Amino acid sequence: MKILDITSDEYRAIDALCNSDLQMIEANPSNYIWAKDAPKDESKMAALDYGTALHAALLEPETIGEIVDVFTDTKTRDTVKFQKYLELNEGNGKLILLEAEYDKMRFTVDGSQYHPRFADAINCATHREGSIVTEYQGLTVKIRPDALFVKEGEQVEMFDVKSTALISDWRSDAKWKNPLFEHNYGFTAAFYMDVASAHFGCQIDKYTFLVVQKTIEMGRYPVAVFTVTRAELEAYGFFRRVDDAIEKYKDCIMLSNFSADESFPEFYVEMGDGDVEVTFEGGE
Repeated sequence: MKILDITSDEYRAIDALCNSDLQMIEANPSNYIWAKDAPKDESKMAALDYGTALHAALLEPETIGEIVDVFTDTKTRDTVKFQKYLELNEGNGKLILLEAEYDKMRFTVDGSQYHPRFADAINCATHREGSIVTEYQGLTVKIRPDALFVKEGEQVEMFDVKSTALISDWRSDAKWKNPLFEHNYGFTAAFYMDVASAHFGCQIDKYTFLVVQKTIEMGRYPVAVFTVTRAELEAYGFFRRVDDAIEKYKDCIMLSNFSADESFPEFYVEMGDGDVEVTFEGGE
């Protein structure tokens, strides 16, 4: 099954439903239209720049010189010098990092190769930053796995690089804290697994996160590898959520209407004889 070797810009230009679209539709279909059409303040996207550079350094190190420009004349992004440099170089196709940001990225990438499982996952990949466009539940959809190991007719493994403030959050059993729930990474895993299963014609039963910590510990930037199984994602309800979001999207298309309000979550109020659950109905 074909895996497209295209740039991230070319991938974004493909008219197909993707994971981030579905997550916005799940929250509120209006968010989907807003994200497609609302203007961006490019000067406030430093985190995106660093994340993009980190992905490139880990997965496509040969391209780092083509996509990163290191600015050495100031230590912060808030200076007049840096803002002027951004303006002068706007549209040159490169990500502009401060020297400290670039050094941090290099320490992180170099250090990750000393973690046996992390290094194995990166080095064994048969495809990196490959794109897949396929049919799924009657829709044209697209995914762009960070890394894939594909052994035709036998095995497909998927790897997703994530940066995090603290790896300890990934080990937490609190839903409000663990990124699988807090950042909807479980939704991403479920969608990617099912779309890739449809594309390759075999059921994929696990999804692996390669996690990089952005904060330093004892002079190093820690890394870790977490795998979630299909059975676990089903138990957590992520596959059901993906299916529900797809049905909501189909309804919006059929009605030509993406306008929707949101409802409040469940609240608890203190009554005289204990807590009473109050559910607000309505919304979307």
